[in-house]
Amino acid sequence: MTVTQGTILVVDDDQPVRLVLNALLETEGFGVLEAADAKSCLRLTYENRPDLVLLDIMMPGRDGRDVCRLLRDISPELPIIMLTALSDEQEKVGRFQDGADDYITKPFHNDELIARIRAALRRARQAPQRRSPGYHDSCVDIDFDARQLTVNGTPGSLSPKEWRLLENLVTHKDRLVSREELLQYVWGKSCEKEYRYLKVFISHLRQKLGDTAKKRRYIQTAREQGYIF
Repeated sequence: MTVTQGTILVVDDDQPVRLVLNALLETEGFGVLEAADAKSCLRLTYENRPDLVLLDIMMPGRDGRDVCRLLRDISPELPIIMLTALSDEQEKVGRFQDGADDYITKPFHNDELIARIRAALRRARQAPQRRSPGYHDSCVDIDFDARQLTVNGTPGSLSPKEWRLLENLVTHKDRLVSREELLQYVWGKSCEKEYRYLKVFISHLRQKLGDTAKKRRYIQTAREQGYIF
Protein backbone atom coordinates (compact mmCIF):
# COMPACT_ATOMS: atom_id res chain seq x y z
CA MET A 1 0.00 0.00 0.00
CA THR A 2 1.27 3.47 -0.83
CA VAL A 3 1.92 5.48 2.31
CA THR A 4 0.21 8.86 2.18
CA GLN A 5 -0.78 9.57 5.77
CA GLY A 6 2.62 9.89 7.46
CA THR A 7 4.85 7.72 9.63
CA ILE A 8 3.83 6.63 13.14
CA LEU A 9 6.29 5.35 15.74
CA VAL A 10 4.59 2.77 17.99
CA VAL A 11 6.31 2.41 21.37
CA ASP A 12 5.12 -0.49 23.52
CA ASP A 13 7.00 -3.31 25.24
CA ASP A 14 4.13 -5.72 24.47
CA GLN A 15 4.84 -7.26 21.04
CA PRO A 16 1.24 -8.45 20.40
CA VAL A 17 0.04 -4.88 20.97
CA ARG A 18 2.63 -3.55 18.54
CA LEU A 19 1.57 -6.10 15.92
CA VAL A 20 -2.10 -5.16 16.26
CA LEU A 21 -1.35 -1.44 16.03
CA ASN A 22 1.01 -2.01 13.11
CA ALA A 23 -1.68 -3.85 11.15
CA LEU A 24 -4.32 -1.22 11.95
CA LEU A 25 -2.13 1.74 11.01
CA GLU A 26 -0.88 0.19 7.78
CA THR A 27 -4.47 -0.57 6.79
CA GLU A 28 -5.25 3.13 7.29
CA GLY A 29 -2.36 4.17 5.05
CA PHE A 30 0.32 5.02 7.61
CA GLY A 31 3.93 3.95 7.62
CA VAL A 32 4.90 2.30 10.91
CA LEU A 33 8.06 2.11 13.01
CA GLU A 34 8.21 -0.01 16.17
CA ALA A 35 10.12 0.32 19.44
CA ALA A 36 9.93 -1.89 22.52
CA ASP A 37 11.83 0.36 24.92
CA ALA A 38 12.95 3.92 25.57
CA LYS A 39 16.38 3.55 23.97
CA SER A 40 14.96 2.27 20.67
CA CYS A 41 12.25 4.93 20.73
CA LEU A 42 14.72 7.79 21.10
CA ARG A 43 17.07 6.36 18.46
CA LEU A 44 14.29 5.86 15.90
CA THR A 45 12.91 9.33 16.57
CA TYR A 46 16.31 10.93 16.08
CA GLU A 47 17.14 8.92 12.94
CA ASN A 48 13.74 8.82 11.21
CA ARG A 49 11.81 11.87 12.45
CA PRO A 50 8.35 10.23 12.53
CA ASP A 51 5.24 12.35 12.11
CA LEU A 52 3.68 11.13 15.38
CA VAL A 53 4.51 8.85 18.32
CA LEU A 54 2.08 6.45 20.00
CA LEU A 55 3.66 5.96 23.41
CA ASP A 56 2.62 3.43 26.05
CA ILE A 57 2.97 4.82 29.55
CA MET A 58 3.67 1.53 31.35
CA MET A 59 7.04 0.21 30.20
CA PRO A 60 9.99 -1.35 32.04
CA GLY A 61 12.96 0.89 32.78
CA ARG A 62 12.11 4.43 31.73
CA ASP A 63 8.34 4.75 31.65
CA GLY A 64 6.35 6.67 29.07
CA ARG A 65 6.37 9.88 31.09
CA ASP A 66 10.16 10.06 31.11
CA VAL A 67 10.34 9.14 27.43
CA CYS A 68 7.80 11.82 26.55
CA ARG A 69 9.95 14.50 28.16
CA LEU A 70 13.06 13.21 26.37
CA LEU A 71 11.24 13.20 23.03
CA ARG A 72 10.45 16.87 23.55
CA ASP A 73 14.18 17.58 23.74
CA ILE A 74 14.68 15.91 20.35
CA SER A 75 11.62 17.33 18.62
CA PRO A 76 9.58 19.95 20.55
CA GLU A 77 6.71 19.99 18.03
CA LEU A 78 6.40 16.21 17.55
CA PRO A 79 2.80 15.04 18.20
CA ILE A 80 2.72 12.47 21.02
CA ILE A 81 -0.32 10.40 22.00
CA MET A 82 -0.05 8.44 25.23
CA LEU A 83 -1.62 4.99 25.52
CA THR A 84 -2.64 4.43 29.12
CA ALA A 85 -4.63 1.99 31.23
CA LEU A 86 -4.98 4.71 33.89
CA SER A 87 -8.42 6.25 34.24
CA ASP A 88 -7.86 8.66 37.15
CA GLU A 89 -8.47 12.28 36.13
CA GLN A 90 -5.36 13.60 37.88
CA GLU A 91 -3.25 11.03 36.05
CA LYS A 92 -4.69 12.25 32.76
CA VAL A 93 -3.84 15.83 33.63
CA GLY A 94 -0.33 14.59 34.41
CA ARG A 95 0.03 13.13 30.93
CA PHE A 96 -0.56 16.56 29.41
CA GLN A 97 1.85 18.12 31.88
CA ASP A 98 4.50 15.60 30.78
CA GLY A 99 4.17 17.03 27.27
CA ALA A 100 1.73 14.67 25.56
CA ASP A 101 -0.61 16.14 22.95
CA ASP A 102 -3.36 13.67 23.69
CA TYR A 103 -4.04 10.42 25.51
CA ILE A 104 -6.28 7.46 24.91
CA THR A 105 -7.29 4.94 27.54
CA LYS A 106 -6.95 1.20 26.96
CA PRO A 107 -8.94 -0.63 25.77
CA PHE A 108 -9.84 1.74 22.96
CA HIS A 109 -11.89 1.58 19.78
CA ASN A 110 -9.86 1.54 16.59
CA ASP A 111 -11.95 4.31 15.03
CA GLU A 112 -11.31 6.58 18.02
CA LEU A 113 -7.57 5.98 17.91
CA ILE A 114 -7.35 6.73 14.18
CA ALA A 115 -9.48 9.85 14.61
CA ARG A 116 -7.20 11.16 17.37
CA ILE A 117 -4.09 10.42 15.32
CA ARG A 118 -5.44 12.29 12.32
CA ALA A 119 -6.54 15.21 14.49
CA ALA A 120 -3.08 15.47 16.09
CA LEU A 121 -1.37 15.34 12.69
CA ARG A 122 -3.75 17.95 11.31
CA ARG A 123 -3.02 20.32 14.20
CA ALA A 124 0.72 19.84 13.74
CA ARG A 125 0.56 20.52 10.01
CA GLN A 126 -1.64 23.57 10.45
CA ALA A 127 0.55 25.11 13.15
CA PRO A 128 1.65 28.59 12.08
CA GLN A 129 5.27 28.92 11.01
CA ARG A 130 5.52 32.42 12.44
CA ARG A 131 4.89 32.78 16.14
CA SER A 132 3.66 35.64 18.24
CA PRO A 133 6.17 38.49 18.49
CA GLY A 134 6.35 37.75 22.20
CA TYR A 135 5.85 39.92 25.24
CA HIS A 136 8.21 42.11 27.23
CA ASP A 137 7.87 44.30 30.31
CA SER A 138 9.98 45.19 33.35
CA CYS A 139 9.44 41.76 34.94
CA VAL A 140 8.75 39.24 32.17
CA ASP A 141 10.42 38.51 28.84
CA ILE A 142 8.68 35.96 26.57
CA ASP A 143 10.28 34.90 23.27
CA PHE A 144 8.14 32.36 21.41
CA ASP A 145 10.57 31.83 18.54
CA ALA A 146 13.40 30.89 20.91
CA ARG A 147 11.06 29.28 23.47
CA GLN A 148 12.63 31.37 26.21
CA LEU A 149 10.94 32.74 29.31
CA THR A 150 12.63 35.04 31.81
CA VAL A 151 10.90 36.22 35.00
CA ASN A 152 12.62 38.88 37.09
CA GLY A 153 15.91 38.01 35.42
CA THR A 154 15.61 34.27 36.09
CA PRO A 155 15.16 31.80 33.19
CA GLY A 156 11.94 29.80 33.37
CA SER A 157 10.80 26.56 31.77
CA LEU A 158 7.47 25.74 30.12
CA SER A 159 6.13 22.48 28.72
CA PRO A 160 5.10 22.42 25.02
CA LYS A 161 1.44 22.66 26.02
CA GLU A 162 2.14 25.60 28.32
CA TRP A 163 3.97 27.39 25.51
CA ARG A 164 1.04 26.84 23.14
CA LEU A 165 -1.47 28.02 25.74
CA LEU A 166 0.55 31.11 26.59
CA GLU A 167 1.08 31.91 22.92
CA ASN A 168 -2.65 31.88 22.27
CA LEU A 169 -3.30 34.20 25.21
CA VAL A 170 -0.51 36.63 24.28
CA THR A 171 -1.55 36.66 20.61
CA HIS A 172 -5.00 37.84 21.76
CA LYS A 173 -3.65 40.23 24.39
CA ASP A 174 -6.34 42.30 26.18
CA ARG A 175 -9.10 40.16 24.66
CA LEU A 176 -11.19 37.50 26.36
CA VAL A 177 -10.30 34.06 25.00
CA SER A 178 -12.99 31.51 25.76
CA ARG A 179 -12.21 28.26 27.55
CA GLU A 180 -13.46 26.30 24.55
CA GLU A 181 -11.22 28.23 22.16
CA LEU A 182 -8.15 27.63 24.32
CA LEU A 183 -8.88 23.94 24.79
CA GLN A 184 -9.49 23.36 21.09
CA TYR A 185 -6.37 25.32 20.09
CA VAL A 186 -4.07 23.52 22.51
CA TRP A 187 -5.56 20.02 22.75
CA GLY A 188 -8.04 19.71 19.90
CA LYS A 189 -11.79 19.52 19.50
CA SER A 190 -12.09 16.27 21.47
CA CYS A 191 -11.01 18.14 24.63
CA GLU A 192 -12.95 21.38 24.24
CA LYS A 193 -15.08 20.67 27.34
CA GLU A 194 -12.22 19.54 29.60
CA TYR A 195 -12.27 22.69 31.70
CA ARG A 196 -10.42 21.06 34.59
CA TYR A 197 -7.35 20.42 32.42
CA LEU A 198 -7.33 24.05 31.37
CA LYS A 199 -7.67 25.28 34.95
CA VAL A 200 -4.66 23.20 36.01
CA PHE A 201 -2.50 24.52 33.17
CA ILE A 202 -3.56 28.13 33.78
CA SER A 203 -2.56 27.66 37.43
CA HIS A 204 0.87 26.36 36.37
CA LEU A 205 1.34 29.28 33.96
CA ARG A 206 0.44 31.80 36.64
CA GLN A 207 2.99 30.33 39.02
CA LYS A 208 5.71 30.43 36.38
CA LEU A 209 4.88 34.03 35.44
CA GLY A 210 4.94 35.12 39.07
CA ASP A 211 1.19 35.68 39.40
CA THR A 212 -0.32 35.07 42.84
CA ALA A 213 -3.87 34.74 44.13
CA LYS A 214 -3.62 38.26 45.57
CA LYS A 215 -1.90 39.83 42.56
CA ARG A 216 -2.71 38.44 39.14
CA ARG A 217 -0.80 40.72 36.84
CA TYR A 218 -0.79 38.66 33.65
CA ILE A 219 -3.63 36.15 33.39
CA GLN A 220 -7.07 37.31 34.47
CA THR A 221 -10.10 35.04 34.84
CA ALA A 222 -13.51 35.78 33.37
CA ARG A 223 -15.57 33.43 35.51
CA GLU A 224 -17.00 30.48 33.55
CA GLN A 225 -16.05 32.23 30.29
CA GLY A 226 -12.32 32.25 29.72
CA TYR A 227 -9.09 34.15 30.34
CA ILE A 228 -7.46 37.46 29.44
CA PHE A 229 -3.74 38.21 29.15
